[in-house]
Amino acid sequence: MNSAEPATSLPFAGPLHFLWGVAAALAIFFFTVFWGLLCIVLTLITRKAWPPDVIGWIWCRWILTVCGIEVELEGAEHIDPSRSYVIISNHLSNFDIWATFGVVSAKIRFVAKKELLRFPIFGQALALSDHIIIDRSKPEQAVDIINRQASERIGEGFCILFYAEGTRSRDGKVHEFKKGGTTLALKTGLPIIPMSVSGTRKFLPRGSAIIRPGGRVKIVLAPPIETKGLPLEARDELTEQVRSVVIRNFIEDY
Repeated sequence: MNSAEPATSLPFAGPLHFLWGVAAALAIFFFTVFWGLLCIVLTLITRKAWPPDVIGWIWCRWILTVCGIEVELEGAEHIDPSRSYVIISNHLSNFDIWATFGVVSAKIRFVAKKELLRFPIFGQALALSDHIIIDRSKPEQAVDIINRQASERIGEGFCILFYAEGTRSRDGKVHEFKKGGTTLALKTGLPIIPMSVSGTRKFLPRGSAIIRPGGRVKIVLAPPIETKGLPLEARDELTEQVRSVVIRNFIEDY
C-alpha cells in the first residue's frame, strides 16, 4: 500500500471485507454504549477512578478483537509501573488509542479536546475519568490545565499521552511535532518515552467512516529520555530528538 494514498483509495478486499467493516463499525457503536453506561454507573456508585481504567481496557480489547487486529508491542520493559512518564507519539488513526490502551500495561491518561464530551454516553464517561480535557481554542488555559493536573499526579505512577502532531496524519507520514509534551516533561522533570505506532491508518484512515478490518499493528516504546535538570530552553532540541526516535521506530508501510 502506498502510505500517501488518500482514504478513498484504500480499497476493501471484496464484498465480504466491506460487510465485515460495516459490522465492526456497528459493533463498536454498541460496545461503546454498553461499556460507557456501565462505566458511568460504576464510577458514580464507587466514586473511584478504577472503572474507566478497567472498562476502558475491556472496551479496547473487544474493538481490536471484532476488527481482527493483532497488536505487536515492543519495549514494554521500558515502563516502570512505579514511575510517571510523558509518552509522545505519532498519530495515524482513531485506532491508535484503541491499540495503545488495549496492549500497553500502564495507567495512561491522554489529553482530550473538549469536543469529545459532546458524544452521548462516551462523553459522559470521559468526563468522569481522569483524562485531561482541554479547550484547544484557549491554548494558554489548556497548558495551565495540563501542567496542573500532571503535577498533581506525578507520584501516582501514571503516563500522560501526547499525540504530538496535534491531529491524525492525512498521508500516513510523521509530521512536525508540537512542543506541549516536551514542555510538560521539562517543567515537571518527568522522563519522556517516544512511542511509534505503525499500521493503524489502513484500518480507519482520516476521512473514512467504514473500517477496513483485519491486519496487524506495531507499537514501539523507546527507552526513556530523562529530562530532570534540563532547562526549558532545551525544548526545541528535545522535541526534535523525540521526533527522530519516533521516526526511527516507525514503519510507514506496515
